[in-house]
Amino acid sequence: MTPIDYPLLLSSLAIDLVLLYLLAYVFFYRRHKRRDVFVAISLINITLYVLGGALGTFTISLGVGFALFSVISIFRLRSETLGWNEIVYLLVALAMGLDLGLPAYDLPVQSAYAVLLVLAVFVVDHPRILKSKMTQRFSMATDYVEIDQTALKHKVEEQLGHPVIAIKVRSVAITPPSMKLDVEA
Repeated sequence: MTPIDYPLLLSSLAIDLVLLYLLAYVFFYRRHKRRDVFVAISLINITLYVLGGALGTFTISLGVGFALFSVISIFRLRSETLGWNEIVYLLVALAMGLDLGLPAYDLPVQSAYAVLLVLAVFVVDHPRILKSKMTQRFSMATDYVEIDQTALKHKVEEQLGHPVIAIKVRSVAITPPSMKLDVEA
């Protein structure tokens, strides 16, 4: 077992959290307003920080690291489609179980890592931190092609009978005329 350098640990955690704030909140959330992805980015980062610290305290093979991430992919591929928040909560639960199940370092260190994960979930996913926007995202197909963004938005709003926030064109076919769209309403 490698001894833990606590000043280095706290310094690297502080740097990680500052950079995470810039990446997840300043750069991503303020531009895209996707709360679910913000929560996922933040909690995956903190989870991986904890796992890195936990696994870094003792010698372990690279294969174990790959095995851990393959477990996560099983949740995504073998179960019903989960949203970002559900996947992140599963990842955090896996990390806590792994962290507290490793016998290679002191219980206070294991507990500190587990508490960091739970606090991160509490803070990052707290409804007062980022207000949840009540929007719907879905895909739709049209039987027409419209290149003008304003006209396309008007047509989609008319079809749905509801105001549309954003439309992203996924594909366009000329014969027969059709489009696949991602719509946020």
